[in-house]
Amino acid sequence: MSGHKILVTGATGLVGGNLARMLVQERGEQVKVLVRAGANTVALDDLDIEQVQGDLTDPASLALAMQGCDRVYHSAALVSMWNGHLEQMRRVNAGGTVNVLQAAMDAGVQRVVHVSTNGVIGMGTREAPADETAPFDPAAYGTAYSVTKREAHDAALDFAARGLDVVIGCPTYMFGPWDIKPSSGTLIIESARGKLKLYPPGGNNIVPVADVCRGLVLACERGRTGEAYLLASQDGNLSYQEIFGLIADVVGSSPPGGALPRWLGAVVGAATDSWAWVTRTTPQINSASVRLTFAGQYFTPRKAIQELGMPQTPVRDAIREAYDWFVEHGYL
Repeated sequence: MSGHKILVTGATGLVGGNLARMLVQERGEQVKVLVRAGANTVALDDLDIEQVQGDLTDPASLALAMQGCDRVYHSAALVSMWNGHLEQMRRVNAGGTVNVLQAAMDAGVQRVVHVSTNGVIGMGTREAPADETAPFDPAAYGTAYSVTKREAHDAALDFAARGLDVVIGCPTYMFGPWDIKPSSGTLIIESARGKLKLYPPGGNNIVPVADVCRGLVLACERGRTGEAYLLASQDGNLSYQEIFGLIADVVGSSPPGGALPRWLGAVVGAATDSWAWVTRTTPQINSASVRLTFAGQYFTPRKAIQELGMPQTPVRDAIREAYDWFVEHGYL
């Protein structure tokens, strides 16, 4: 136990929930979490933590939440691949991050760890995975999420230049337990139900959420102010064919039988975009999400391993742990 008082935002999400659990159960830290009114707190209710109601867009609530805290992990964000949410995402992801960082500066917080994403960094290839210096190309991602998270990322760098002790962690695509919504775990659930018939032609870097959380804690302890660290898996750069096959092997289902044709993905994405604009609903699949699954999002955790000592757990273990959690909690 370090004796620090820690505030975690986004603790009802995959990263924040696992992080809060790790800080309390493994490290014995005194933790406070910021939760929105009406949020699902099932991932937190069994923990010895203080839950404080607030919102990223409400600076007064952030000021109250910061009282007495000397460490802040900011993982809250609005995650959506639907670009119709741009303005709302800008208010939450960019504006909300500025509010958090300003509140931390005003409260005299000693260190802030900002949870960014690999989506603010340029994509690499399997042969040459991208590191933290790869320039961001918004057109390559084509999502309001990446754009607004990059704005938040830049705000963190700006506050670091202004004297706030900020370190940035950039997780890649995570699997693990306590995926309440679920998010990435949807692939595991759909595979277990035998519904993944085709795989997209792209790829991604898959990382255990527990490794990401340990990377964030290590960033708080050892990271350099104003530096960003890709929290990725050195063995996690996999094609979606390999990812879907690995999931199927773990859960005991049949792997997809073939690749999703690019033309079909483009047609489906355009059709769902049009339907969403007409009905004013949020599509589960859209042109932006399809385009990303056709891309190769490959990254290296070399900097996080060398400077932070970030662990490297096999991805299979994280998939197994997530699957077991879904079974135990009635998702399957």
